Amino acid sequence: MPSEQRLHPLSFLFGIGAHLRGFALPILVLLVTTGRSGLGWQIWFLWLAIPYAVVAVGRTLSYRYRYDEHELVIRTGFLFRNERHVPYARIQSVDGVQNIVHRLLDVVEVKVQTAGGKEPEAALSVLPLAAFEEMRRLVSARRPAAAPSDAAVPADATEATATTDRARILLALSPRELLLYGFVEGRGMVVIGAMLGVAWEFGFADPPIPWFVDRFVTDEDQPRKPGDGVFRFLARAIFKGGNDLLGNVVIGLATLFVFLIVVRLLSMAWAAVRLYGFTLTREGDDLRTAYGLLTRVEATIPLRRIQSLSLHEGPLHRLVGRVSARVDTAGSQPGQNAPPDRLWLAPLVAASELPALSRQVLPTLSLGDFVWQRVHPRAGRRITKALLILIGLAQLPLAVGVGWWGLLSLGILVPWASLHGRRSASAMAFAITDDLVAYRSGWLWRRTSIAPFARVQAVTLRESPFDRRHAMAGVSVDTAGASTDPRERIAIRYLVRSIAEQLHRQLAHEAARRTFRWR
Repeated sequence: MPSEQRLHPLSFLFGIGAHLRGFALPILVLLVTTGRSGLGWQIWFLWLAIPYAVVAVGRTLSYRYRYDEHELVIRTGFLFRNERHVPYARIQSVDGVQNIVHRLLDVVEVKVQTAGGKEPEAALSVLPLAAFEEMRRLVSARRPAAAPSDAAVPADATEATATTDRARILLALSPRELLLYGFVEGRGMVVIGAMLGVAWEFGFADPPIPWFVDRFVTDEDQPRKPGDGVFRFLARAIFKGGNDLLGNVVIGLATLFVFLIVVRLLSMAWAAVRLYGFTLTREGDDLRTAYGLLTRVEATIPLRRIQSLSLHEGPLHRLVGRVSARVDTAGSQPGQNAPPDRLWLAPLVAASELPALSRQVLPTLSLGDFVWQRVHPRAGRRITKALLILIGLAQLPLAVGVGWWGLLSLGILVPWASLHGRRSASAMAFAITDDLVAYRSGWLWRRTSIAPFARVQAVTLRESPFDRRHAMAGVSVDTAGASTDPRERIAIRYLVRSIAEQLHRQLAHEAARRTFRWR
C-alpha cells in the first residue's frame, strides 16, 4: 500500500487563520462600538474562537493523502473519519494559490478540481512547493490519455502538438500589455468602490467630498446644504437657472473627465498587480496559466475538457487591435473559493495572433472561414420597441416628479434606442462549419461563442408569444461547460422560423451522430 503523506507542518497555523477570519467582523464591531469604559465583558465573546481553532488544528493534523494506482485518496478526521477516493480520470486540474505569507514560507494552497460541482473536490492547505509539483506531475502522468476527437485534425495542428511533451510557452504578457489590458477593461471602479466603502464605514467619505464640491463648484456666498453634490448643483443650475450655467457645465464635464482618467489609471494598476507575469503554457494535453504579484495563481485547463471558446471585443479593444479570450470547461462554474479568472485563455492577445492561439484549443477552428448568417430583418424593430417601452416606464415617474422638463432626455434616449436596436440586430449572426457552431452578438461590446458539435449536450428550439406573432424563433445550444453569463452562451434569437427549424434539426443531427465525451 502506498505510504500516506501529510500537509506541511505549519498547516495548522493557516487552518487557525482561516477560522479566525470569520471573527474579523465581530472583532472590528467590538473595537468600533466600544465606549470609553473599555471592552469590559464584551471581550469574553472572543473566547468563542478557541473551539474553532482547536477544531482547525485537529482537522489539519488528521489530514492524510496518498497516490494509489488509479486514484487520489484523501483521509480526514480522528473521531469521525472520512476517506475520499478521487479517480485520476475525473480530476480536471490541480491548481495552486500563493499569497504573500505562502510565498514567504515556500508553501502553496492546493485545490483539486473535478467536473462534479462548483467547489473543489479537495483543498489541501498547505503543501510544500515540491509536494505540489509532485502532485501535478503524478496526476498528469496517471490520467488516461484523451480519446481521439471525432473531428479531423489539420496537419499544421498535428505538427504543433508534436512537441507538447515538454512545457511550451504560448503567450506571455509583458508589463506593457498588462497596462494596456487594464486600460481597455476599465476595472478601476472596483478599486474606487473598495476605497469608498472603507471610507464610508469609518466616516471619512462625508467631509472631503462636500468640501471638494463647495471649493470648486458652489458659490462661496451660498451656504452648503446637506446632500449637495456636483450633479444636484448642476441640475439646479439647469432647471432653475443660474448666474454661470455654461461655466458650471464646463466644470462638471472637466470633473467627469478627470474622474474617468483616474478610473483608467487605477484599472491599469489593478491589472499590473493582479496579472503580473501572466503566462500561458502547454504541457502535454494541458494548458497552464500562472499570474499574480501579491497572490500567485497557477491553474490548469485540460484541453480534453474544454467545451467552448468565447472571444470579447470592446470599443477600446478594437482601437488597439486586441481581443480577450476565455474558455469554458466541463464543471467550470466557479465556486465561492475559486478565482473567477482561472479560465482565462488570454486576457489580451493581438488580433493577428488569435487564430494560432485558438487552434491550440479547437484544432479545426479557422476564424476566417466562417460564413455568417443574419437574423430576421425585423429583429431591429423588436429590440427598439422593447427599449422604448422600458424608457417610457422609466420616464413616467421622472415626468411626474420634475414636470415636463423631465421629458427632455427623451430627445437623446429615443434616437439611442433606435440606433441600438438596428446595430444590435445587424451584429447578431451565426455560422456553421463541418465541426463547429458559432454565434456573435453586440455592436459596441462584441462577443463570439464557439462550440464543437462533439461537446453539444442539448439543442432547444424556443418560441415566445412575441416570436410567434412575428414568425420568429430562437435556437439555444447547451454544453457541459455552459457559462453562467447568458451573454457568453450560444442562444440565437430573432431567426426566421423556417431557418430556426432547419438550424435546430441540423445541430441536433450533428450532435447525435457524434459521441459526447466529458474528457
